[in-house]
Amino acid sequence: MTDNNFDGVYFSPAAATDAAGRLDALAQRLEQDLQTSKTALTVPAAGTDEVSVRAAHTMNDVAGSFSTSADAGVLELQKLAASLRAQVTHFGRVESENSTGIEQARSV
Repeated sequence: MTDNNFDGVYFSPAAATDAAGRLDALAQRLEQDLQTSKTALTVPAAGTDEVSVRAAHTMNDVAGSFSTSADAGVLELQKLAASLRAQVTHFGRVESENSTGIEQARSV
């Protein structure tokens, strides 16, 4: 037999806001690191022969694909942080409306 001690759901706006700030900071660090390392991802051809040129082209294509995906990841982190902030604002508004409704009901 299991013991279910569920006390409900608790939402901490301060913790959620802090998490959103941390996500933004992570996105900013990642974006800066990606910008700094972009030149390191570019591979010049070792020679003018077809194999060297093709190998460099392939590696640069992979680097471009990586950069595109990493940039999309940064954007997703930023969107997640913005969504979390919006949820904090919405939750606060709903809580305020609920408490106002309760107070009005008590005064009737």
